[in-house]
Amino acid sequence: MDILETDAHYHRNIAADATSRRLKLLPFLASCGLYFALWLPEPSWVSTGVKSLPLLSLVFFLTAQAWGDGAWTPSARRVRWGLMFSGVGDACLVWPQLFLLGMVAFALAHICYIWALGLRPARPWLLLLLALAWAGAYTTLWPCLGGPYVPAVGGYGALLAAMGWRALAQSPPRLAMATGSLLFMASDLVLARDHFCAPVPWARLIVMGTYYAAQGLIAAGAPRASPRWKES
Repeated sequence: MDILETDAHYHRNIAADATSRRLKLLPFLASCGLYFALWLPEPSWVSTGVKSLPLLSLVFFLTAQAWGDGAWTPSARRVRWGLMFSGVGDACLVWPQLFLLGMVAFALAHICYIWALGLRPARPWLLLLLALAWAGAYTTLWPCLGGPYVPAVGGYGALLAAMGWRALAQSPPRLAMATGSLLFMASDLVLARDHFCAPVPWARLIVMGTYYAAQGLIAAGAPRASPRWKES
């Protein structure tokens, strides 16, 4: 009987924890809905604030989750830093003259995500595969680039591929973060085509939809400390 009661208590805690996580994600989902519902013209200070709200909501999600668990994991802290750099990048990309600065902010975000995921296991074949994929994509962008964007886009894409490599190479696989990394790559590739080469139909909708989904999955998949109730 004690075993059955313990098992039932454990499963109730699992369900309560899942409900709590969903509630903590509600501000993110609501702010994403607000962004797409308002669809404000850019650039403007109001659109900058609305665009940044989902990333701030994910910072809240990780902070609230760590508070509830009673501890931060180093990886979750690094993902939080990545989200904050991404928020800066979001604000910069609203203003065309700050595009390069936005790339720098997102590059720092990817470094934080790579740091959060670690460099083991290596799986060099996966790195080679993603490096070749990025090289192929870069060759299609290169004729459209000029000035500092030639090395900047090349270096940024290499970081993006490295982040995807670390997310996909995890053992056991972190499916949320891996899926998020692939969506991030797709979002940035469409953004680059639209910004540097030629207008892409529905580019903003595609870019922001895949981008917010990517960041949400990366935040949701960040390693967490054992919840307090698991200790009993």
